[in-house]
Amino acid sequence: MRNAAALCALLVPTLVAAQALPPFGFTPLSAIRATSAPAPLETPPPAPAADVITDHRLLIRAGRTVLFGFADNAAEAEVAARYWTEVLTAAGVEVGTLEFSGVSFTLPYKTADGRVIRRFFAEPQQFPPKDPAGLRANMESTRAAMERAGLTPLAARVVNVDFLLPTYTLFYLTRPAATEEKETQLRVLNRGDDLDADVYRRGGLEVLQVPKPWMLVYIGPEAGYVSMAAGTRERAEEKLKARREFLAGLGKRILEERVVPIDEADYPDIKFIVELYFVEAT
Repeated sequence: MRNAAALCALLVPTLVAAQALPPFGFTPLSAIRATSAPAPLETPPPAPAADVITDHRLLIRAGRTVLFGFADNAAEAEVAARYWTEVLTAAGVEVGTLEFSGVSFTLPYKTADGRVIRRFFAEPQQFPPKDPAGLRANMESTRAAMERAGLTPLAARVVNVDFLLPTYTLFYLTRPAATEEKETQLRVLNRGDDLDADVYRRGGLEVLQVPKPWMLVYIGPEAGYVSMAAGTRERAEEKLKARREFLAGLGKRILEERVVPIDEADYPDIKFIVELYFVEAT
């Protein structure tokens, strides 16, 4: 009896506590599903604009009578051919039949007046980094300047492929010359040394932009610059004469020559810098 009483003493508080608990309820899976918030759908990235190249197979170059590029197979070459055939046909250029050689392809073309297609590929340092609006503004201002200078725009494309910094390319028509260097083209001069843009302006080039002290965007025949160091004025004059004759032999026209004295503690043996500005003679 004592054992039974003890058991009752143990169970009574438990039963009382159990009675104080809320009743156990089971929530079915359908109710859980009904109250669960749906998972948000991932928004796909927007499609690139029609004037943006994201496929490297479309990065072609322009020769005197053909466009040419590279592809791993004939199907890739066909993609590029269809794209540029549509672009050029809309611009009034007659496009021929694609030829694929296994690693490269050509697409012949013919213009109504005998002009040739040329391509300009912008230097990313022409515009602010990571600034799509700035890139487009630079592309449009360059295209407009090119048109004012008498070059006929055919296509303007933003280039956004994996292995290049974002940039842009312009295709246009110009008059052919004996060599490409003599043609009036849209070009970039980027030699690594600070350049005097006014020298090229006085020489007849149309300088459009000076993005960096050592970079010019211009229209005209191919321009160049060379600098040399010398320890004495006599040696500087010798180098100047030799380089002048060398450039003349290559068909270059000298715009300006300079022998500049310097005093650099880090280079005690260098006392003069020789500079030559030149363009392709036309």
